[in-house]
Amino acid sequence: MRRLIVEDLTIRAGQRTLVDEVSFALDEGKILAIVGPSGAGKSVMTRSLLGLRGPLPGVVGGAVIVEEPEVTARLYDSQQEEDALAIFSRLRGDVIGYLPQHARESLDPIWTVGKQVQEAMDLAGHMDTVADWLKRAGFSEPDRVIGLYPHELSGGMAQRVCIALAIARGSRFLLADEPTTGLDPTVQRAILNELKRIAQSGVGILLITHDLRIVPEYADDVMIMNAGRVVERLEASKLGEAESEMARALLAATDRISHSKKGRVRG
Repeated sequence: MRRLIVEDLTIRAGQRTLVDEVSFALDEGKILAIVGPSGAGKSVMTRSLLGLRGPLPGVVGGAVIVEEPEVTARLYDSQQEEDALAIFSRLRGDVIGYLPQHARESLDPIWTVGKQVQEAMDLAGHMDTVADWLKRAGFSEPDRVIGLYPHELSGGMAQRVCIALAIARGSRFLLADEPTTGLDPTVQRAILNELKRIAQSGVGILLITHDLRIVPEYADDVMIMNAGRVVERLEASKLGEAESEMARALLAATDRISHSKKGRVRG
């Protein structure tokens, strides 16, 4: 079984600790949701798993471990920046993929969708067609998308292209940082359904979200963060039974928002 393991990860900016000895494991085929208020350290931690936060300064302690049948890679614990960057360059993409919050901005503006997916396929050595990977990412008519440029895509289409790029590249783990931000509810649900389907195919997904309402339906486990620390972890289906003060506050806020939306009068 493949696992992505984080051990005592600590990240600092000057004298401020952004992530404080965070530990967790993500198994293939599972979705781990990470929730918490803004500033809890969720996104900066995720970026460090991609090698986008270098050691000293930045990551000052802990390790990121990728366990696979063929190889086990330890990142950061050596504290040697050159070694860490070299390892990440081999793992980023074909082992660890990224679904950004603003999908369109992460795509190359001068390449068509088809060319970008073809590049990912070539790097992974896949012999399928571009349309095959776009269809696996949820496009019902992929041939209509291949020739489009990023600026011609809607937000939901851009996020599906990012999903296609990640799975065509062969990523075993996907780090999804608020992947449905700014999308309408129907598109949000479609993207989340695609992520769940991808997880069922054997990919491990780390899902960062502010929307606790989706967690029980789409995640296997949930980790609550606050002020850079993990304050609670439990099965996603038992989120309503969370005991930490932060979890209760988030649940209460989510409940208020839900009731407020239900009570609106539309004219």
